[in-house]
Amino acid sequence: MLGLELVVVLGVAVLIGTAVGQRLGFAPPVVLLVTGMLLGFIPTVRQAQLPPEIILLLFLPVLLYWESLTTSLREIRTNLRGIVQLSTVLVILTAWAVAAAGHALGLPWGPAWVLGAALAPTDATAVAVLARALPRRQVTILRAESLVNDGTALVVYGLAVGITVGKEHLSLPHVGGLFLLAYGGGAAVGVAVTWVNMNLRRRLTDPLLGNLVMILAPFTAYLLAELVEASGVLAVVISGLIMSQVAPRIIPARHRTQALAFWPLATFLINGALFVLAGVELQYAVRNLSRADLQDALIAVGVICVVLVVVRFAFLYASTYLVRALDRRPRQRLLRVGHRGQSRTRPSAQYAASSPSTTASGP
Repeated sequence: MLGLELVVVLGVAVLIGTAVGQRLGFAPPVVLLVTGMLLGFIPTVRQAQLPPEIILLLFLPVLLYWESLTTSLREIRTNLRGIVQLSTVLVILTAWAVAAAGHALGLPWGPAWVLGAALAPTDATAVAVLARALPRRQVTILRAESLVNDGTALVVYGLAVGITVGKEHLSLPHVGGLFLLAYGGGAAVGVAVTWVNMNLRRRLTDPLLGNLVMILAPFTAYLLAELVEASGVLAVVISGLIMSQVAPRIIPARHRTQALAFWPLATFLINGALFVLAGVELQYAVRNLSRADLQDALIAVGVICVVLVVVRFAFLYASTYLVRALDRRPRQRLLRVGHRGQSRTRPSAQYAASSPSTTASGP
């Protein structure tokens, strides 16, 4: 009976938390986190622990697939250079900065790098929550960054864990091979799943069967990529981006109408449930800490948050001026954003890095 009770509690919490956040003008995710923390005082709810695999295999693919379906591929191509910088160089620098801060606070280098890899990439689900508060171009860049940077974080995470247990070594060919496997393998799986998806959708005339194939696509892509140790996130994203371009040509209008009625509601419920569950887990974790440990944990959280924000601000301002100095083409001048627009984007982007599913969806 606990499973049914948990479903009802989560649904009611998402409903009330979102409505209260909208009514009071607060970001709904913040209200949902607080709601989850309050629910954590209920022993029955606090004892309901979901395995991490449930989050990775059931929640994450759906959210990523919908985000990639609704992201403009043309705008990604227009801002490709910045997206690549954010999803690779910035992720590595952020992971290093967090690892250095963690080591200074007493963590060994191995676990510190694992922490850095988990916190460095921004999160697609939190970006989706912030989409209405930001200009379209900034949303596109943040979405694309959050959808792609998992491949970089996966390599950093794998190296950190492997070196810690003595199974990995640092060398340029080895690291290059890991990047190739993460990005190339994930992209290849995404293309293969999309090819199967397209051929099935052309042959299925029943909207229910056609949309069932669409629902299976992100789970299949994620699972196959994980089996070959590639980036499951990237496989889902590539599959969704390709389908967003070919769907109007191969999928009948009534199929798309049915899908558009399903996906927004499903992603809204899953997204909200993730924030509530994160609040429950936070309350559960704090309850098991002593007063001294809680004080140390709060200091560490504060330091890491400052590091995340400072590194992102510093990198984005430095890279902006570097690009302007090196690339003076008229087309590049049209893409420039003023300081006010840049500052609006950066704190929101760093908020995305602290989303509950960032840890859950980590490598």
